[in-house]
Amino acid sequence: MEQYALYSQQLSGMDDTLALRVVSLSSQNPVFYPSITAALQASISGDTILVEPGVYRESLIIDKAISLVGCGDREAVIIESIDLPCLSLQANDIHIEGLTVRNHLAVQPSHYGAVDVSFGRVAIVDCDLSSASYACLVVSGPETVASVRCCHIHDCAGYGVLVSTVGSCKLEQCTVQRNGLAEAAAFQNSDLSLQDCTLCEGKGYGALIQDCSQGGFLRCDIYANAQAGVAVFQESIADLSACKLHHGWGSGVTFYQQARGLMQDCEVYANLSSAVEIKHHSTPVIRSCKIYKGKWSGILVSDVSQGIIEDCEIFDNVMAGIEVMWGSNPIIRRCLIHHHAYQGIAVFQGGRGVIADCDLSQNVLGSVSIESGSQVYQERNNE
Repeated sequence: MEQYALYSQQLSGMDDTLALRVVSLSSQNPVFYPSITAALQASISGDTILVEPGVYRESLIIDKAISLVGCGDREAVIIESIDLPCLSLQANDIHIEGLTVRNHLAVQPSHYGAVDVSFGRVAIVDCDLSSASYACLVVSGPETVASVRCCHIHDCAGYGVLVSTVGSCKLEQCTVQRNGLAEAAAFQNSDLSLQDCTLCEGKGYGALIQDCSQGGFLRCDIYANAQAGVAVFQESIADLSACKLHHGWGSGVTFYQQARGLMQDCEVYANLSSAVEIKHHSTPVIRSCKIYKGKWSGILVSDVSQGIIEDCEIFDNVMAGIEVMWGSNPIIRRCLIHHHAYQGIAVFQGGRGVIADCDLSQNVLGSVSIESGSQVYQERNNE
């Protein structure tokens, strides 16, 4: 909020507790309005609307390059609506900052968010978003790019953040939690990027990337979600770097139905299902990861999947370090796989693969188990 520091103090001497100021490009003398709607109608592109603390029960359509900025703590500047989006953003260079935005329902939810972005390049900074509707934030459309920083996005029965229909959204330093279907999701050839974010305590997925979409995750902490921490489905691609995925009720990461991607320098631990699942013709690269203390296998490769697993340490999972099954054929190389109550690597039900330059010692039931009908090429392993 540095660029708005001149106007960040609460007004004094005003009887109207819900006063708003418009700071125009053409004048530094603010004009006062009794509602955000009135201020929007009077504003021109490039203006800043400064919102005093209070509760504003309005559903706003912003279709010009306006900055809407709360004065003081975001918890004190509240925009709320019933059965409509609080903010519908439809222009380039819209800036939303320092607000609490919350949507309520009187009837059944429809497919809108507390904040809907349907066109343009939009920035949302230091806001608190919650919703009783379909999502807290919806970003959609091929000409739509949303940048979301330092926000708390929470407590929606549907999605925390939903990007669809070739939309693009980047989240930085956000906490997304306690949402019903997924903390964040990308559908229909969309692009979702998260950096230094926390996705936690959801009733569904931490993140869901599907329908040929792309996901990027850098230094994210993803934990305590009811389903997979990150699920990559239906020919989608996701790259995860330096992330932690832990204490989930499902897997840490699932690649499913021809999914691809790179998972590098991540820690995956203490999940109730396999830490990493590679299923149904998927082909990711898992590199330099630590995978441990899971309640099932470390990595499961099944249903004619492939992929590369290299330079990983996999240890202390309840089942095998890696399970390969149902015609799958991964390359496993330079991995340290140890301290499992079962085998280091178990290959069965027609599984195949290459295992090279791995340390497979210190597993209770041996280094590699190969069931009849399965076939594995091995070289230079320490057993």
